[in-house]
Amino acid sequence: MTAGRVDIIEQGPRRPRRAGIAVLVALAAVSLIGSLIGILTSRDTSRPAPEPPEPKPVREAVTVNPNAVYPEASGTGGTRTLRVTFPDGSRAEVTYPAGLNLASLGARPYTSGTLTGEAEGHRSLTGAGKGGEFRSLTAPLYGEAETAAGRPMIRRLTGDVTLWPGPLGVDTAGPVLLFAFGDWRIALQDERAGMTFEQRRAWAQNLRGTLTPDGFLTLSAGGPLRLSRPGEIRDGVLVGPQLWLGGLSRRMLVLAPVPDCERQGPASVALDPRHTISGSACRAGFYLAASGDESFVRSALRDVRVRAL
Repeated sequence: MTAGRVDIIEQGPRRPRRAGIAVLVALAAVSLIGSLIGILTSRDTSRPAPEPPEPKPVREAVTVNPNAVYPEASGTGGTRTLRVTFPDGSRAEVTYPAGLNLASLGARPYTSGTLTGEAEGHRSLTGAGKGGEFRSLTAPLYGEAETAAGRPMIRRLTGDVTLWPGPLGVDTAGPVLLFAFGDWRIALQDERAGMTFEQRRAWAQNLRGTLTPDGFLTLSAGGPLRLSRPGEIRDGVLVGPQLWLGGLSRRMLVLAPVPDCERQGPASVALDPRHTISGSACRAGFYLAASGDESFVRSALRDVRVRAL
């Protein structure tokens, strides 16, 4: 606070006495000394303090956890057995050499779906003819943390579905819809042109997820949304329900139920771009595709057996 001007008014005879003059001189001296001390003590001879950083937007904390289920293996000796559940709810028993250690790889679901029908009863959802809007559904290795990549969320579509920017450096990709089903995070990668707001809402409201007692995720759909069937092929790629074992390391094994796959023509699987399929096989209605070191791929395709339950 700045003090105002102070006037000292003498209330006495117009002609002051000597003592009064002495008192006034003493007061003036004290005031001058006080002012000098105030000026000297107010001088800051230290270095100027650094300016505080500008405030930045606060981002929600994102937990980094593997987005996978680790089923318990059974068996002794050189053979192990896993019981798994595919995204469509079908179950299978996987038998494999203990050295492959498939249980430690973790299992993630993959499937796809097509959005068709009418939105709000008056406009086409697809704008793409009768084929509808086809999209894949994957489980990112590190869930929300991988999808966010340090960036803020765009918006929340429903209580359990959020919209995020597309992957960095991929010009053909659009935003990502991220579904939360318990601890699971399922990503729908949009295309560059992108779906309309109504289409995204239709996905968000009609895709449902349920956890099995042993932690696997099953998916179902309603309304204008249809999920791909086992063995369904699109542009030469299997897009039906699958399980991806691995991905955190070089090793990865894809299991897909494909009825009569021995009679089907050649097909491939959609896979994480960080992994290149080294080989595939089809036995007893299940398609297997492996990636990783040569010994793992050779044993996985030769020795793994999958039986429907």
